[in-house]
Amino acid sequence: MRTRCSEAALLLLVLVGTLAAGCAKKPAAPAPAPPPPLPTEWPQGKTAPLKITGELSLEIPLQYVRAAISGDHAPAKALLSAPSDRSEAAFDFFLPDFSGYTLKNYRNVSDANKVEVVYLHAGDPHEGEPGAAGAYPPNLLKRALGDSLDPQGYKDQYGLRCYQGKVQHERLTCYGKRDAEEDIILTALVPPYPADLAFPQMQARYFSKRYGGVRLYWRTHVQNLPRWHDIDAQVWKFIAEWKVQTAPAPEPVPGPVKPGAKGS
Repeated sequence: MRTRCSEAALLLLVLVGTLAAGCAKKPAAPAPAPPPPLPTEWPQGKTAPLKITGELSLEIPLQYVRAAISGDHAPAKALLSAPSDRSEAAFDFFLPDFSGYTLKNYRNVSDANKVEVVYLHAGDPHEGEPGAAGAYPPNLLKRALGDSLDPQGYKDQYGLRCYQGKVQHERLTCYGKRDAEEDIILTALVPPYPADLAFPQMQARYFSKRYGGVRLYWRTHVQNLPRWHDIDAQVWKFIAEWKVQTAPAPEPVPGPVKPGAKGS
């Protein structure tokens, strides 16, 4: 004779068996996909052409593009929110020999030997006129000497005249000739550096009349201040080397001379 306890026990056994059967039929989760294999060398090739101005388009070798290792071969962004055919280029290189990225050096984001060209983009051609607003070095210096720099508090070093600020003395603003035609203005931190500052920088941010008018911004560790001229000259050398050469326009083919035309 069955009792309520025996019926309850039987029901519990059936329920446990049903649950066990359901668990046994549940398919195993698929194994996660293996990570992609690490590259054995830095990607080769060049970026797609980047139009900077009407006179300048660049194809940058991927060895100078950090994003190349992730498969993103376009180190550029649109300059404006509105549609535009102009781009902003960026690239990096390493001292002392101006080499590019390797699988070893790209892992160190704070490499003191790295020079970052943060941007190269078109500027307003009128920015190079005397007294104009913007980042043309002679105009920048004139405004700074009347505002934030001490005209008498300067030191000549590395082919530059470096001014102290009227208030901020931890930063130098340096000015000088970068080539036979144009000047440069750059800033550099001076020691002692704050304890929490692991990467004191020097940087050059200026307008050039070259290629129809461009703005350039590069930066590196302040220890490289003695090599400022070599760094800046190499940036422009790269730009000249990577410039997309446009084919000359074909000469017009003369048509047949019409009867009675002058000179026939």
